[in-house]
Amino acid sequence: MANVGGYGVCHIFVIKEKYFENKKCPQGIYYMKSIRWKLVFMYLSLVFIVLILTGSIIIISTQTAEKNQIREELRQCAIYIDEQVIEQYDSRYFQESLENLSAISSSFQNVSGNIINPDGQTIASSSAKKNTEIPTFTSSAVIAALSGKDSFADSDRNVAADGSVTRMMSYAYPITNDDGTVRYVVFVRMDVEEMYTSIARTTRTIIVAMLIALAFTALLGLLFANTITAPIAVLTRKAKLMAKGRLEQKVAVKSDDEIGQLTRSFNTMARELKKSVSQMEEQRNKLEIVLMNMTDGVLAFDERGTLIHINRAAYDLIDIDDVKINLKWLLEKLDIDLTSLSPNTIYEKNIDDEENGRYISAAFIPYAVQKKMNGIIVVLHDITKHRQLDNMRQEFVANVSHEIGTPLTTIKGYTELLLDGAIDDQTVAVDFLKEINIAADRMKVLRDDLLDLSRFDTNVNKLNKEEVDLVELASGCVRQNIIVAENKKQKITFTPPNKVMLIYADVGRVNQVITNIMSNAMKYSDEGTTIEVKVIEKRTTYDLSIKDHGIGMPEEAIGRIFDRFYRVDKARSRAMGGNGLGLAIAKEIMDSHNGVIEVYSELGKGTTMVLRFPKSSIIRY
Repeated sequence: MANVGGYGVCHIFVIKEKYFENKKCPQGIYYMKSIRWKLVFMYLSLVFIVLILTGSIIIISTQTAEKNQIREELRQCAIYIDEQVIEQYDSRYFQESLENLSAISSSFQNVSGNIINPDGQTIASSSAKKNTEIPTFTSSAVIAALSGKDSFADSDRNVAADGSVTRMMSYAYPITNDDGTVRYVVFVRMDVEEMYTSIARTTRTIIVAMLIALAFTALLGLLFANTITAPIAVLTRKAKLMAKGRLEQKVAVKSDDEIGQLTRSFNTMARELKKSVSQMEEQRNKLEIVLMNMTDGVLAFDERGTLIHINRAAYDLIDIDDVKINLKWLLEKLDIDLTSLSPNTIYEKNIDDEENGRYISAAFIPYAVQKKMNGIIVVLHDITKHRQLDNMRQEFVANVSHEIGTPLTTIKGYTELLLDGAIDDQTVAVDFLKEINIAADRMKVLRDDLLDLSRFDTNVNKLNKEEVDLVELASGCVRQNIIVAENKKQKITFTPPNKVMLIYADVGRVNQVITNIMSNAMKYSDEGTTIEVKVIEKRTTYDLSIKDHGIGMPEEAIGRIFDRFYRVDKARSRAMGGNGLGLAIAKEIMDSHNGVIEVYSELGKGTTMVLRFPKSSIIRY
C-alpha cells in the first residue's frame, strides 16, 4: 500500500446492494457496511477456523503417527541387533555380523545400526564401508543411553560427503550388565526425509482442499446471505420510495421466518401509514377549504416573518400582492407596532380603510412551541357591515326621534297655547285642535309604518294571498288617486289591456304599494304634468310601470331610495308629509311576493317605477 501525503490510500468497499465505492482514508482499514458481506465474512471466518483446526489436527496426528511408527521400528531394530549380534558374537565380530544382518534383513533397508562401547566409541556400524573410518556419534540420545536410559532423537542431521543434509530419527538403546552398568549402546538411525516429504504433500493437499472448501463456502455463504439480505434490500428500496411520498408500497411475503414477519409488519406499517396520511391529507384539505372560504382573512407568518399561508379573503380585504407580502410589510401597511407582543397576548386593532370604504378588525395571535414564539397568525375581520348597521341604527334612532319630535313639538306647542287661554276663543281653539289632530295622525302613520317594517323584519307579517287580476287592481288604484291628481291639476293615464293578468298576491298590500308609488309620482311632479300607468306582459312576469315627469332623482340617490328614512329632498318630503318609510315598506311587500321594484330616473326629467310580479301560472306562494 502506497503512502501519499502521509496518508495511506486504501479501498474501502462500501457495499450497498450491488455497488462498490472507492474512497480515501487515513489508515488502511477495511470497511464492510453491507449485512450480506458481513454474513459471508463471518461464515467464511467460522469455516476457515474449523478447517485450520481440522487440518492442523490431521497433520499433527499424521506426523505423530509416523514418528511413533518409526520409533517402534527403531526400537525393534535395536532389540534385534542386541539379540542377533551382541548376544551371539564377540565384540571382534560385531562389524561383520552387523553388516551381514543389514544385508539379509529387510528391516535395515533405511536403518543404519551402530554399536557403541561405554566410552562412546563406535565399534561397529552398518553404514561403514571397508577401509573407511567408522563414524562417531554425539547425539543426545547416545549420551542419555550411556547413562543407562534409552532415548530418541527426532532432530538429528546427517551430512553426506557431498555436503547434503538429511533429517534423521535416532534411537539409543543401552545394554547393561547385571549390576546395571552399561556394556554397549545400540544406536540405530533412520532417514525420515521421505516422511517429511509425505507430510508436506499431505499439508499441501489439505491446504488446496481448504481453499476449494472456502471457495464453495463463499459461494454458499453468498447464496445464504442473499436469502436474508435480498428481502431486506427490497424493504429498503420500498422504504426509500415511501420516503419520497409513494405510500402505495407492498412487499410479497415469501417465508414464515423473521424476515417474513418483518415483511408483514412493513406491509401493515405501509397500509396504516397510507391510511393515516390520507386522513391527515383529508383533514388538511378540509382545513384548507375552510380557511380559503372563510369570510375572514387569515395570514400565517413564521418566526422570520415569512408568509406561509394566506386565504382568498385576505387578498380582498387589504388589497395585497403575495409577491411582496411579509410580516414587516403588513405591519407597515396597517401602521401597527408589535414590538411588545408576547406569546400569551393577542393584539387587536380596528383599521379604517377610508380609501376603499372599509372597516377592518385585525387580530395578531402569536403561536408558540415549547414557550418559544414560532410565528404569528393574523385574522382580518370585515366589520364594514357592522359599522354600517351601527351607523344605520344611529341614523334610524335620530330619524325616528326627529319624525316623532316634530309632531310632538306641534302638539305640545298648541296644547300650551290652549292652556294659556286660547281655549276660550272657540275659533282659535278649533284650529289649534285640528293641528294637534294632524300631528297625532302623522305620529300614528309613523307608528304603523314602523310596525309594518318590524313585522317584515321578523317574518310575522301575514299575507292573505289569492289569485287576483293585476289589470283590475291597477284600475282600482287609478280611480282612487284620480281625484287627488285633478286637485293638483295633474292627469293620470291608464289604458287597461283587454286581457286578464292573474297574479298571486295580497290585494291590500299590493294596493298599498301601487298607491304609495302613485302618491310619490304626484307629490314630486308639477301642476299640469301627466302620470302614465301601464301594465305589460313579459314571458314570466306582469310589469306595472308608473311614470311621472317630475323633478327626478340624481343617479347616486337611486340605490338608496329604499333605505329607511332616506329622502332625496328632505325639506320637500317633510313639507308634503313624507316620513321616508313608504318605499322601504313597498320593497318589503314586493320581496314577500317574490316581486321586484326597478327604478329609472333622470334628474329634472322624471322617474319611472316598475313593479314586476311573477305570473300566477308560474308560481304559487
